[in-house]
Amino acid sequence: MRKLALFLICLLLSGCQAVTFSVDSLLSAPNIADEQSAIYNALIESAGRGITLVYPKNGDFRSAFILKDLDGDGSEEAIAFYSVNAVADSSAKAAVLDRGSDGDWYAMYELAGEGSSVDKVMFCGGDMIVGYSSREYEDSVVCLYRYTNGVLELGYANFYTVLEMRDIDGCGEDEIIVVSRSGYGVSLDVLKSGGSEYQSYVMGIDAGEPSVASCSFGQLDGKTAMYLDLPLEGGGIFTEVVVLGNRGLSCPISENGLRVQTQRPAGYLSCDYDGDGVVEIPVVSAFRGYESAEWNDAEHLATMLSFDPSDGELKAKSSAYYNAADGYIFTIPNRWLNMVTVMKNAATGEVTFYRFDPEKGDIADMTPLVSFVRSQTGDSVYPSQGYTEISGSETAAYYYRTEAEAGEPLVLTADEIINNFHMIA
Repeated sequence: MRKLALFLICLLLSGCQAVTFSVDSLLSAPNIADEQSAIYNALIESAGRGITLVYPKNGDFRSAFILKDLDGDGSEEAIAFYSVNAVADSSAKAAVLDRGSDGDWYAMYELAGEGSSVDKVMFCGGDMIVGYSSREYEDSVVCLYRYTNGVLELGYANFYTVLEMRDIDGCGEDEIIVVSRSGYGVSLDVLKSGGSEYQSYVMGIDAGEPSVASCSFGQLDGKTAMYLDLPLEGGGIFTEVVVLGNRGLSCPISENGLRVQTQRPAGYLSCDYDGDGVVEIPVVSAFRGYESAEWNDAEHLATMLSFDPSDGELKAKSSAYYNAADGYIFTIPNRWLNMVTVMKNAATGEVTFYRFDPEKGDIADMTPLVSFVRSQTGDSVYPSQGYTEISGSETAAYYYRTEAEAGEPLVLTADEIINNFHMIA
């Protein structure tokens, strides 16, 4: 693993906000368009015309040009990301441009990045954090830069699988969180601003292999905790909760001997499914009627667990049908518990809940209660079949249809269906 640990200083300029814009999207705003045109022309004058702008793929800053006061002088510099149209040089480059006394923009400093594309850009005070990725390498590289005396100085570099900024200790300022592959697990490096320097907190977590299935953040005991879903040896995943306190990084799931309780098949990822700020961990068992079925042939009931730091226990918040493939969770009403089962139509993706009747061997012969289906946004087929749209996004729409006859005691109201349905993708 490559890791550079150099002298780090964080200029915390709480009142300074970065501004982004793209060459194509803001032509309707003449002042900004003129500004970006001037910056682009200054970049061309310095780097030449044989360049292509590079746009960060993720994060809050998606423009090839970003305005930010990097040196704390009260005026904004422009950061430009680009690549040179040459076979021999495929690296993404960063240039810092500043205004001269004449008001024109000039390129002050240029450097080659650590990848062919830019994954994301973040800022800690005046420091710039850039994540680079490349098709040639599985790992991405994060670089932390300080703009001093007209030079972008490298203060920190590391490989990463996860790169985030969150206030995970409740101090009011975001920490830089770097998760990288390491041996048979992952390594965490949390950089915290400590006035004139960064303080680094490092921890290793053993897992089945060096990868991360998912990473999410949620409230825990008044602070923000990181939830890492990590692979198990032989398949499946488990969840580790990471918090930063006075004693540094800790993992309360493992420390309380609860890791085994979070083990489940891959695909059932931790998430804040109901938007209450708390991340839940799904563990699964077979729905009624599938107890004897092979695992891949069964439908599964997810118990949504949350960690309670007051007594160090995992507690069940709800039971749910977790449809990872279609991107939703349907929480099971209390009056349905141990009373229903479910079946999915492999051809259409339609999911139907049934009142479970142990005397009927075939679930399809039991009493249907409600069906759900996912379709492409704008699909008009399902409403004509008695379905009602329940939720949707830019890429998908979700529908439900009540199947139960009038008088069925387990029938759900429209409000119950809507309130218990949660999109997770």
